[in-house]
Amino acid sequence: MNTYPKRFKLILEFDGSRYSGWQKQDDAVTLQGTLLDAAGKLFGTQVDVQGSGRTDAGVHALHYAAHLEVQTELSPQDILKKLNAALPQDIVIIACKRAGVRFHARLNCIGRSYCYQVARQKTALARNHVWQVTAAVDMVRMREAAALLVGMHDFSSFTDRQVVKKKSPLVMINQCQVVTAGDLILFRIVGSHFLWKMVRRIVGVLMAVGKGELKVADLRRFLKEPVLLTQYTAPAQGLFFERAFYDQEELDSFLATDELKPVFIR
Repeated sequence: MNTYPKRFKLILEFDGSRYSGWQKQDDAVTLQGTLLDAAGKLFGTQVDVQGSGRTDAGVHALHYAAHLEVQTELSPQDILKKLNAALPQDIVIIACKRAGVRFHARLNCIGRSYCYQVARQKTALARNHVWQVTAAVDMVRMREAAALLVGMHDFSSFTDRQVVKKKSPLVMINQCQVVTAGDLILFRIVGSHFLWKMVRRIVGVLMAVGKGELKVADLRRFLKEPVLLTQYTAPAQGLFFERAFYDQEELDSFLATDELKPVFIR
């Protein structure tokens, strides 16, 4: 039997409501920790699961990319079936395929897409997957502000200060969409990577612009002069990790053609 470890690329769908984010923690239930526990029971202790990026507590995913490294002779389809049987119902592996030994879900990722849902009417069934905001908003102002975010900018204002001390606050934003769909306001933000709480703060600031609490000029200032924007952090339950990209052509095609639609809640 071949005893060398193999790598598999996983695509996950999950409801993050009861998880403390992606990264494994000793004192909390996380997505990575849950996957490691399930894989360990199936394959033994010599397993590794790495994701395409961290997610905040309570954030969901539609097509989250990760890789599994394990010693096994099982086919990708058998791994998918057995892991899904071992995982709780709020985590589903929707695709599994063999990857090269040098493939790394985070290090090889060139872009990531998030979407966010704001409900303008009170909802009971979707309450764990939207931010409910019934105040009137100006969509024209919000779109004007969103356009300012595209390009390479310093996003120090959109994360916490301890994060900026550890990593560069410069992030390339490829796209920042704001559209309406019935009673929903939908956001899509595509970028090279994202800082802790960055997407939620962007949404919170854009909504504040729409409600008239902030001006478009304030957003210009936030990109030039770091300020604390804690009060504008949108709640986690409306945020979805949408896609991870590993090929420039795939990313370009997504930016050019993919239509932003409401998330289907099963």
